[in-house]
Amino acid sequence: MIVLVASMQNPGGLAEQLQRLKEGLHFMLPEIGIVITIILLVVYDLLFQKNKSVGLAAILFSALSFLLVFQVLSFLPEANALPLFEGLVTHSAGANLFKIGFLLSLLVALLMAVTSRKDSLHYFDSSEVLVCLLGVLLGAFLLVMSSNLLMIYVAVELVSICSYLLTGLGKGKKKSEAAIKYLLYGAAASAVMLYGMSWLYGLTGSIDLNSDSFKIGLDYAVVVPLNIAVFMVLCGLLFKLGSFPLHVWAPDVYRATPLPTVAVFSVVPKLAALLVLLRLVAATSATHFDWQTWLGILSIGGMVVGNFSALWQDNAKRMLAYSSIAHAAFLLAGVSIMNRTGLEATVFYALAYLLMNLAAFYLIQMVENKVGSTSYEQLKGMGKKIPYVSVLLLIVMVALTGLPPTVGFNAKLYLFSAVYDEFGRSESTILLWVLLVGLLNTVVSLFYYIKIPYLLFFKEGEGNVAPGAYTIRALIPGTLLVLSVLLLFFRSDWFVDLLNSINFVL
Repeated sequence: MIVLVASMQNPGGLAEQLQRLKEGLHFMLPEIGIVITIILLVVYDLLFQKNKSVGLAAILFSALSFLLVFQVLSFLPEANALPLFEGLVTHSAGANLFKIGFLLSLLVALLMAVTSRKDSLHYFDSSEVLVCLLGVLLGAFLLVMSSNLLMIYVAVELVSICSYLLTGLGKGKKKSEAAIKYLLYGAAASAVMLYGMSWLYGLTGSIDLNSDSFKIGLDYAVVVPLNIAVFMVLCGLLFKLGSFPLHVWAPDVYRATPLPTVAVFSVVPKLAALLVLLRLVAATSATHFDWQTWLGILSIGGMVVGNFSALWQDNAKRMLAYSSIAHAAFLLAGVSIMNRTGLEATVFYALAYLLMNLAAFYLIQMVENKVGSTSYEQLKGMGKKIPYVSVLLLIVMVALTGLPPTVGFNAKLYLFSAVYDEFGRSESTILLWVLLVGLLNTVVSLFYYIKIPYLLFFKEGEGNVAPGAYTIRALIPGTLLVLSVLLLFFRSDWFVDLLNSINFVL
């Protein structure tokens, strides 16, 4: 109706808007490709009743490989942000970089699904799980392109609903319990976030974080309602980050869900929510909401809860769940710096974490294929039977701790250096506490990360698993991921230079 009225007042208005929409579709080709792939998977599943796993896998791998190549070739670091569809989404270099990471994550997860002895039928006997994984990917793509509150909410819900289904699909009491817990916490967090967005709209008269009317509205907004509104929106983003205090769903979901799906959960929604949080902070940094204090407190809480809880785990999947809570806290520490250096350190940490976590889950599954479980008890003595994979897993655990010679060391060094520099400039007490607690928790994390190599190499197992070699096809992805973790330690400068040329907050 609005479009028709505008076109009646301006004869060229409708034609111009249609032309802009047509031009916008060109920049949405990856998202359109995901939708087409979903349709192809569903149609193929309906047409063929038997022996369809090969066809489903071929469709998905072909589509994701094509999208990854297309995204890499079209990536222009210095390209200006371009609003599309009247500002609902924005095409930008920062969003494109994250999309490359998301596509890589899903490809690694699908390789895990193909090679999994325990769960391969769960993924390829029908299209349901694959469609939900693509739904998570599509939601993450839209989320990193969004600076519009309405679009942010729609994208978050798309990621969330598909995540609930992925957790609950399949048989088992634990899966059902984890899915219900995930759904209940997610529904509550979503409702609170939507309520906060409605307050922001009421206070500013705009839902576009980058619009002049939104910024002017913030200047005239009453302080207390504005702070409440921003905090409610923050709650929804914390849930998708899996960050303290909205983290309680993560351990049960990680343990009950197959490893390939957990690998996606651990990085894709987390990094997409991180980019939206960076934009929200940038848009509201001039208000009276004390971002630095709140993010500092949440960061400290997440580090303590995540790391100390991980110490007492007896299962690798639950340990990595609490580890992800701690890493989310480190990301919040970077966001709390609220300057360009902190932003770049945070994004570097996020993308390094993506590589390290994918490598960790891929290698943990390789061990699970041998012993049938991710329980610590089953890992004892496996280092002598699968030495190559065990050495790779040792390197990844060192990287997640933040020790050289891995990219994890560079990531934490850049992050702590950025926090220290900002503390020296502003003398903010909360940043000092973030720095001290972060350093302490890095030492704490060493104990539970190194526990896995310790069990592999220095403990004797029951001896009921015979030594055996992996196929070259199974070893190549894990080796490449570990090599990237090592090589980026020596040549992280080019990656930092790349981040310097990208505008992540539009």
